[in-house]
Amino acid sequence: MTSTSTDRLRLEALYPPAIVAPASQGRVRHLINFVRNPISALPQAVYEQRLVRDANRPDHFIWTADAAYIAQILLADADKFAKTPVDKRIFEPAIGNGILTSEGATWRWHRKAAAPLFRHSELLQYIPAMSEAAQAQIGEWSQACDGQETTFLIDQEMTDVTFKVISNTILAGCSADDSREIQRAGEAFLDPISWEIVYALLRVPKWMPFPGKRRMLRAAALLRDATGRVVTSRRALPNPGDDILGRLLVARHPETGAGMSDEEIVDNLATFLLAGHETTARALTWTLYLMARAPAWQTRVRDEVRAVAGDAPLTADHVDRLHVTTRVLKESMRLYPPAPVISRMATDTVKLGDETIRKGAIVIMPIYALHRHRLLWDDPNRFDPDRFLPEREEAMLRTQYLPFGFGPRICIGAAFAMLEAKVLLAEYIRNALFDWDGVHKPEPVSRVTLRPKGGMPLKVTCI
Repeated sequence: MTSTSTDRLRLEALYPPAIVAPASQGRVRHLINFVRNPISALPQAVYEQRLVRDANRPDHFIWTADAAYIAQILLADADKFAKTPVDKRIFEPAIGNGILTSEGATWRWHRKAAAPLFRHSELLQYIPAMSEAAQAQIGEWSQACDGQETTFLIDQEMTDVTFKVISNTILAGCSADDSREIQRAGEAFLDPISWEIVYALLRVPKWMPFPGKRRMLRAAALLRDATGRVVTSRRALPNPGDDILGRLLVARHPETGAGMSDEEIVDNLATFLLAGHETTARALTWTLYLMARAPAWQTRVRDEVRAVAGDAPLTADHVDRLHVTTRVLKESMRLYPPAPVISRMATDTVKLGDETIRKGAIVIMPIYALHRHRLLWDDPNRFDPDRFLPEREEAMLRTQYLPFGFGPRICIGAAFAMLEAKVLLAEYIRNALFDWDGVHKPEPVSRVTLRPKGGMPLKVTCI
């Protein structure tokens, strides 16, 4: 390989694939792009301006990737911006009225019931299980590699391991068969979801068909049936346990004293199972891709983990000292946020700066664009973990970086996800080399979470 070719690859490693936003697009082209990949339908102006209105319905569809506006929507005026009917319509078949989609008193009760499980002190007990899951997977890779560099579909590998972690930590006792069915059903449910989003935005009747709709609804039914079996089995035990399901089973409404119905428990459990591993799996997938594209950073992470922990199992003390590893994860989630969009509907007329947001307007906050906004980030498409050095991170606006959302409805599992991602990434990089094939440049595609189009094949060598 010539020095010119080497320099080109090194440069590409610093600027991983991104979506090229169209300068303008007609209504039909916009819908086509949205169904294919909602991120590709974002106009270029969203990456450069504070607020952008839809040309066809300027008072109904609004995009903003402005940190101050987002802070107002998600915190200061959160009571005037509700979950959208779109959110409820697309998720209802799978997760019903769970913690992700519910509002008001129901949401507050459900969140309060689950919150104690996600305290920092509670989460630390799961580090051994996280480390063991990573080590088991490394063992499988080592056996498959037999000392040779071998290509694995890392996106599927990360989906498998993160589901194992959640089913062995905050949901202990889920059978292997039910775990596999829930995992597969969740993936199948999300595959055609952009069609449902378009239909909801256009207010197309729910009964109207679209490609993959039957498969999507069948997957939702399988997901709920399998989750229901887990709930029924646990109810039959004399001790419900102290995991998320056990806590939901014994939760009581603060005013009425009533417990949750089986349907409410299924709603919430399905939410945790679907969202609880999917986002972490995507974060790890993109991070390992970036490590393969930026080998110097991969070496820095490996050196740090070995300096901090040597060959010993990771502990809470080790994890707190993995500063480079943490910066790499944060920068990866900046470039490829696991949940790339947040949306809200105005329940009253609100002023955002000089802009008037009419009651009923849907405000879309594209986190993918926020994290690459020209007014917020220097050289925004460049992979640079040192953006998150303490002194530089302190200078950031709180709402310019939102991998887990913000405000009262910030992701309840954010601390769990970050801890899990750090432990798994540290174990993987300590024990294996990841390399890019020099060909596959995955397009980030939004399917509620940010997936790599065509999967994520990476070369792995166990060391």
